[in-house]
Amino acid sequence: MRGFAASADGWQSHLETWEREYLAGLFEQVAVLLIPGDPAAPHRNQGDNEEPGQSEPRRGESAHDGDVLAALDFDPAPHGPSDSRAPLYSASALPALTPVINALLPDASEDPEIALEVADLTRERLRDLKHERLETVITELLEPTGAGGAVRISRGHEQEWLGALNDVRLVLAQRLDIDGPEAAEEAHAVAWEGAPEDEDDDARWRRGIALSYDMLTWWQESLVAVLLYG
Repeated sequence: MRGFAASADGWQSHLETWEREYLAGLFEQVAVLLIPGDPAAPHRNQGDNEEPGQSEPRRGESAHDGDVLAALDFDPAPHGPSDSRAPLYSASALPALTPVINALLPDASEDPEIALEVADLTRERLRDLKHERLETVITELLEPTGAGGAVRISRGHEQEWLGALNDVRLVLAQRLDIDGPEAAEEAHAVAWEGAPEDEDDDARWRRGIALSYDMLTWWQESLVAVLLYG
């Protein structure tokens, strides 16, 4: 993976095929979270056939969202080492949907009443915007248009990419419980420490997600750097 560099009509980064496919898989999984379910589907009441860990959807979400997350089993099938394959959700610790959706679609206000008033007007619009940005990145990752097969960002579309990159990083950070600089440093250490012979599935999952977070963070920072300093 190489960082972004200026080109004649924008910015481009050369990635290995497996790196592009792996990143596309990460972006696709986050994009799935932003696809609303059938709006006509009745909302479940709290406790009605509810599985452990599920909760009543907030405004702007569908009752289907929780089912999507619970069923997630991400496998981008990159062509690199098998150790680089890591689902966003470990089989032994599937989370509730709410924390992830909260990161992607935060309330417009800390005041619950105000947040509810504006939710219907803003959350669906925000959901659509974020999903569209992710799809733009996925398309370029799978079918790069830059010179020599490089991933290309056209001038004027930098904010779309930065927003999409940040959304995926938010989800990864939520899964790693990164809530500050110290937690970020801990995740970085986990990403690059050697794998013990007796490493269990959960530890291997966390190390894979930490590697993905580091990889995406570095790539995003390379884009920010070239935008700021050329």
